[in-house]
Amino acid sequence: MKNFLFRICHLANLPLLLIVLLIGLNSCKSALNKSRTSKQNLAGDDFLYQYSIIDALMAGVFDGDLTIGKLKEKGDFGIGTFNKVDGELIMHQNRVYKVSYNGSVREASDTDSTSAAFVKFFQTDTTIYLAGKGLTYAQVQEYLSNKLNPNGIYALRITGLFSTMTTRAARPAKAPYTTLAGHLKNNQAVFNLRNTRGVCNGFLLPPYLARTNVPGFHLHYMDDSIKEGGHIFNFTTDSLKIEIDIAKGFVIENNTNDEFRKVNLAPDRGEELKKIE
Repeated sequence: MKNFLFRICHLANLPLLLIVLLIGLNSCKSALNKSRTSKQNLAGDDFLYQYSIIDALMAGVFDGDLTIGKLKEKGDFGIGTFNKVDGELIMHQNRVYKVSYNGSVREASDTDSTSAAFVKFFQTDTTIYLAGKGLTYAQVQEYLSNKLNPNGIYALRITGLFSTMTTRAARPAKAPYTTLAGHLKNNQAVFNLRNTRGVCNGFLLPPYLARTNVPGFHLHYMDDSIKEGGHIFNFTTDSLKIEIDIAKGFVIENNTNDEFRKVNLAPDRGEELKKIE
């Protein structure tokens, strides 16, 4: 990335501590809920919280029982989807928005529900400014991958003016559901946005989280006017502000919908995931 200028304003030298908490066993569910899923503990302990796992969504578990109101108790920043994979979810400053298949953006109701979501109480540990004519999403990924420890769990908030921004949003599925890859094949809208200013929220996750979450980069976009956005495929820009929040670990809450109990999670869907991300 020659000629790119950057300035690191603050870098916290935090030790890498991986704490994997699996919630779902009846014998310890009550204790885990009290000690790890409260708003106070998730914020204070600096954990990524996720409802359901990516392999369940990939396999067609498109409905969940967690409301948006309850999701806001788990974080103030993040991404995900809604029941029936109806559009793209972006949480920004504890408000949740839906980017729909028709391109519209609206604030989600607290009574809406999600089938998969990944959220965190965002606490900036590092701020980086990048500048370079025609800087691409791929170049930003390369830069961050080279600078950050590959075993870390990072929440990323990227803001700037984007000369181009390519995003997508899914059309809501109808039962009986197919796999996510099968649904998106003919049921996603791609948006080619121009000269748009806004925020990209999401995560950079290590390979060892594959099958529970999306390894690598996974970000959603929303413009400042709250009129356009979606799951990010690509962008170009001349300058960016990148805020990085280093998580200590992650908490998984299993999808409580009956379909999660019935789905076959044995197949490895890694290759399917690469094609749609």
